[in-house]
Amino acid sequence: MTNLTEVENRAGIARITCGWKKPELPLTWVRRYWRDVHSPAISRRAGIYDYRHYQYDDVDPALLGGVGGVQLECSRGEQLMWTSDVRYRDDAGLAAFDATPPPDVKPHLLGDIELIVDRSTTYRAVGANTRTYADRTGDATPQGPPTAPAYALFMRRRRDEPSFRECVRALARRWAGLDGVLRVRMSLFDAPDMEAERKAGYPIKTHPPEQQYQATVEIVLGGRDTGRELLGDRVAVDWARSIRTIHAYPVAACYTSVYAGRPTLVGLRGYAANQAISALGAQNQEEPGLLEWMYGAAARDGVSGE
Repeated sequence: MTNLTEVENRAGIARITCGWKKPELPLTWVRRYWRDVHSPAISRRAGIYDYRHYQYDDVDPALLGGVGGVQLECSRGEQLMWTSDVRYRDDAGLAAFDATPPPDVKPHLLGDIELIVDRSTTYRAVGANTRTYADRTGDATPQGPPTAPAYALFMRRRRDEPSFRECVRALARRWAGLDGVLRVRMSLFDAPDMEAERKAGYPIKTHPPEQQYQATVEIVLGGRDTGRELLGDRVAVDWARSIRTIHAYPVAACYTSVYAGRPTLVGLRGYAANQAISALGAQNQEEPGLLEWMYGAAARDGVSGE
């Protein structure tokens, strides 16, 4: 196990929110808003251990090659546009998150959902059901377009939950051992809990049950062609017996706003500022004293490693 996987696997709870934008809004501006306005605000909430926002291109049904009896295609009107993956070390971290910001402020933060979101479903994965099996990317906090082909494989089950989950676990472990695979992070979802979301103050805009998923595996490949090597004939038969659907979403961009319990520079200042600081080597703008003066307690210990 590498250090990167050890750090990620300290998180025992994942809340992964999958969304579509309202049809009248330009996708470019929705992506910028989520990256540079919404995510920096979320990164200031207490209790977060890891926060990554993923933006997706259209599903790539050819990535894995053909698998008989398994649905690989997805109509454009049903495809996810993003996921916000927020992780907590434990229940105490999640409780601290839910308690911030104060009740008179929280509606203004969650107003972004009413502003942007047409459909959104939040899935929870806990304990051994959320695990990073491998990370050989050398990049703890990816920012922007991926440097290697990256995908989120969203799955729906064909059979009972135990056999489905064991199948996904077996595939994730196998993929983590392949030379051409750089990263594997698996999440097996509990059924969405709408009452819990409502109590936390979130507007309920969930996808209909037939469009919901039961698992996702984030995978980074040495090259796109590696995707066809993930499922040999024998493995494909086993896979198709338990998994009904897999949608391979290419990652257009990933923005890491919190890592190992501390905000990143992107989480504090936004991606555009991070790009400018990196381009000019402006290390003075990363000094902990300056960041604490600008952002208060959120930056007290500096930023998490870029």
